[in-house]
Amino acid sequence: MPRPSRRRRPAIIWFKWSKPSRKPGRAARWKRRLPLAGAPPQETFRPFLPKRFPWTSLSLYGMVLVMAALIFIKVPARTGAAVPVTGPIGTPRQTSWLDRTLHAWQGSSSSFLTWIEDGIPLSRLSQASPRSTVWHVRSVIMTALADISGVRLTSLTGILRMEIPALATVSLPNLPSRTATGVPRLKEQDAVEPGLPGDHQRVWAELGKQPIVGIYQTHSHESFWPSLPKNAPTAYSTDWSKTVVQVGWWLAQDLHSQGVAVVQSRVDNMSQGLLPSYNESYHTAKRLLRWYPTVHILVDIHRSEKPLAETTAKIHGVSTARILLIVGSNKLLPNPYWHQNLELAIHVAHHLAAIAPGILEGDGIDMVPYRYNQQLAPGDLLIEVGGQYNTLAQERYAVNDLARALALVVRDKQYP
Repeated sequence: MPRPSRRRRPAIIWFKWSKPSRKPGRAARWKRRLPLAGAPPQETFRPFLPKRFPWTSLSLYGMVLVMAALIFIKVPARTGAAVPVTGPIGTPRQTSWLDRTLHAWQGSSSSFLTWIEDGIPLSRLSQASPRSTVWHVRSVIMTALADISGVRLTSLTGILRMEIPALATVSLPNLPSRTATGVPRLKEQDAVEPGLPGDHQRVWAELGKQPIVGIYQTHSHESFWPSLPKNAPTAYSTDWSKTVVQVGWWLAQDLHSQGVAVVQSRVDNMSQGLLPSYNESYHTAKRLLRWYPTVHILVDIHRSEKPLAETTAKIHGVSTARILLIVGSNKLLPNPYWHQNLELAIHVAHHLAAIAPGILEGDGIDMVPYRYNQQLAPGDLLIEVGGQYNTLAQERYAVNDLARALALVVRDKQYP
């Protein structure tokens, strides 16, 4: 007979929790057994107190967060995209808590943010995407070191004067910042492309020796509807006589007639399409500055896509395309020259307003957060001459006035 199976009873484990006794004192609640080196066995108790809650650190951290919220609160929106030529940059449309508080303190948002930037270099870069910061680590570091030390690290003279203050009293010879001496001429500078206007159809048109003004066109295919066939799908063309390349050539001719040496690059920066055009023009502008080191004013000619009513005006009784100067800031990416570019734009706008009242579109200067390759050198401007609905005749009148204004800037040495 098989023996009946004996069921095993499940093992039960009891957990008992008891409060520590309060009788010995408050410190005894946290005692634990810790062996003491060299102590007899009966001395095995040692008081252990827990760490205090970090109220001080938490309070400081909270204060930092509050200050960051106050610092980076958004500035009220501007009244328009353009920047007034003879006034503060933009006017708030609505007031915020920070704006009302600063008004009570008799301050302004712009001065407050400027004060923060002076105290915390590169604070504005926190609003940019991390990817852009990674791409421009070198620019960020160089800009930060320049802000902290007050000396550009690319200036050997500035570094030596900072280390040896006595050198500041030594007068240096008045030499030009750039010189064309010793720069070898390349065959590419004499390249020819059929269809280009003037200068024997050379890609790099040179009018005068040691040019001061350099012209190029990022969107080289930008054209104008009145000059295109009726069945044209877009306002772009490779017929250079109907594009902004022709407008740039007219500007070069008028500058030369005003006694200003100029070079125009007619490189097709849109050969790979619209999106890579700024990458192509970046290398074009760098070549222009390297081949022609005497250039101090670099101009990128564009046309806008705005309605005809916004890009046309009666100037001296003649229908003329309006002009808008665009200056890229360092809001999104480092741009060490944007202050100098803005100063140059103000000088050009003042001369244009005096030569041809009403030719400036809007307030004349448009400050944008993008750089548009204007980080390459001081004196770098993007200029929109008219729009896609203007005629070539209207463009011709506009660049003539623009050339006169630039010639006055060169004459008065108002360039960087």
